[in-house]
Amino acid sequence: MNTESPFQRIESTTNRLMTVVLNGLFFVIFIPFALIFIAGPAYGIYKRGFEAMLYPALIGWGLSFLILIPVIRYFMIKRKKPAQKIVVDETGLLFYNSASEIADQILYTDLRPSRQNFDIYTVNPVGSGIAPLLEITILSEKKEETTRRIDMNLPLKVVRNKSILYAHFLQGIVIFRPDLTIDPFVFRSYSIDTETWKVNSKGISPGGWLLFLATLVITALICGFVFLLSETKN
Repeated sequence: MNTESPFQRIESTTNRLMTVVLNGLFFVIFIPFALIFIAGPAYGIYKRGFEAMLYPALIGWGLSFLILIPVIRYFMIKRKKPAQKIVVDETGLLFYNSASEIADQILYTDLRPSRQNFDIYTVNPVGSGIAPLLEITILSEKKEETTRRIDMNLPLKVVRNKSILYAHFLQGIVIFRPDLTIDPFVFRSYSIDTETWKVNSKGISPGGWLLFLATLVITALICGFVFLLSETKN
């Protein structure tokens, strides 16, 4: 392998069309949620009285607070900006926010051997279903070794070149951390040719289309429920 040429810097690219669709679906789901669980109990108290709507209001607002409080705490109190861009360079994997600040990072120097058969391997967490995640062992800021799963996704953005980012990060491990072992199945999972470090792209996987279809069905069901609810009230 030729390591004389400088290690290329690769940035994430966004699929604009799918990102617009994803954000649209998010707001289509959020608005009915807000109407049902937040505004709905308030309207019920106005029409039927506090005593009659006490328990529905507690349930609806309780569910809302369970979702909204972590969001408010993360983005407003801690004032953390979510990652907007992923970069793989000679230092490792970097996540930048909208202010061009490093929101998170995984440096090659922080990687550690694992207690598994291989140091770098893939896992399929419950609920992920579509693509495996890369699992590594790193030395945390508290100087403790811990496992971490790498997901080349961004909040409310569809990353077009996820497999390329995985391939480049793995190539960096091979070059800068040859002491670590990588499970051969990792390369098959992301369709990576280890001779050229290129990805054999096959387009959107059947699982990706199923996820997209499931999201549309769920959105349609929520909109239909809200419509039926409004018709019943009328």
